Amino acid sequence: MFRLPFHVLCCLILASAAASSQGGVTGALTRAKLHPPSERPNILFIVADDIGVENVGAYGENPDAAHTPVIDQLASEGVLFRNAWSNPRCSPSRSTLLTGQYGFRTGIGRTVGWATDLFELSPDGATLPRVLGLLGYGTAAVGKWHLAAEQLSGYAHPQMLGFDHHRGAIDNLPSFNGQAYFDYEKSVDGVVQQSTTYATTDAVNDTLALVEQLGEPWFVYLAFNAPHGPYHKPPDALHTYDLAGLSVQQNIPLHMKAMTEAMDTEIGRLLAELPPAELARTVVVIVGDNGTDGIASVPPWEPSHAKGTVFEGGVNVPLIVWGDGVGVGESAALVNLVDLYGTALQLAGIHGPTSPDAVSVLPYLIDPAAPSLRSFVYTERFAPNGFDLGFGPLLSWYRAVRNERYKLRDAFNTFTGEDFQELYDLEADPFETTDLLLGALTPEEAAALAELQAALGSVSE
Repeated sequence: MFRLPFHVLCCLILASAAASSQGGVTGALTRAKLHPPSERPNILFIVADDIGVENVGAYGENPDAAHTPVIDQLASEGVLFRNAWSNPRCSPSRSTLLTGQYGFRTGIGRTVGWATDLFELSPDGATLPRVLGLLGYGTAAVGKWHLAAEQLSGYAHPQMLGFDHHRGAIDNLPSFNGQAYFDYEKSVDGVVQQSTTYATTDAVNDTLALVEQLGEPWFVYLAFNAPHGPYHKPPDALHTYDLAGLSVQQNIPLHMKAMTEAMDTEIGRLLAELPPAELARTVVVIVGDNGTDGIASVPPWEPSHAKGTVFEGGVNVPLIVWGDGVGVGESAALVNLVDLYGTALQLAGIHGPTSPDAVSVLPYLIDPAAPSLRSFVYTERFAPNGFDLGFGPLLSWYRAVRNERYKLRDAFNTFTGEDFQELYDLEADPFETTDLLLGALTPEEAAALAELQAALGSVSE
């Protein structure tokens, strides 16, 4: 695999930086004016766990989406990305965001098992917190981590990747009686303690406390556990759903929506309680790590096309950017979560290549109508984690690539015997029900197939 040594990549990034240096829901959400490049903004990444575009009201793709008034307002005052892709699972998405590299470069292609894995995201490399730290940013990770193995770096992993602080769950919250959000094991800079504060609220409390400590400019990676399971009834003050007398198992989708609204409420509190002048110097990025879990999906979204798959239901996620210097509008550009790495570094003053895979979305933040810089976008899921792709131990690899209209799915699985490609017309068939390769292709479809096959081959070159 192609991986530049950390010191080489950091030197390239910092050299680029040196060359480039010559009213609303809460009442506090007021958009800021564009700052000169010398006034670097604070950067707040907010990652929601297991939420597709259909569960955010601003996307208008579901008449019964979760109640998300705060996120919807941010979307109306910022840039909403219609065609943002994640990976199908959480660990690979988080890895791409923090490293600017696809999973086949980092070796993270599936969920990292905290208690079982002997592979984790390498602490060596030009990670986003490490590079931003070298540029003078205070850095903190809050909430779910899910990139470490207990038998390797353990609880120290976030700080080994360059964060000054980490407070939150090192893994998913355990699924016992739906109560884990109210009583969970929490790491505070590597020291384990038990928290009995509702996890979504706890994450916002920690973010506010750490921002006060960090000093400006700061970078905070706030990764909520919500609305990932275990599904439960959130505190009444945080949502408006009537869950009285309704067990979780009777209606998982409704409880998922209540958890989403609780997260939205706490995002509103976070932005309301940040000092107004500090908020005015902040770029806020809200993104999902993968699509909605199949057990929380509702028609016409198919559970078999949800989280864990490279169908749109598994990888088309909300991406909304708001704040310091950000324009207003909707972007149809093709974007991958890996691009947030390049975007953050460009916001920090670096101009030029920052990784082999990331493409900064900053041009769309200035002009949401700007044409897509990518001619195609890519996603993948593979197992096991590691670096032997194509050379033996790789047991499964599900990949997809799309252009503006067409999408190619490519898969093999040694356990199921799958080995296929499928072609879809996302414009005519957004739910991917008709594989065009099962019939005769039109000249346009045949050209699209050839283009996407070539794109798939070019990704790993």
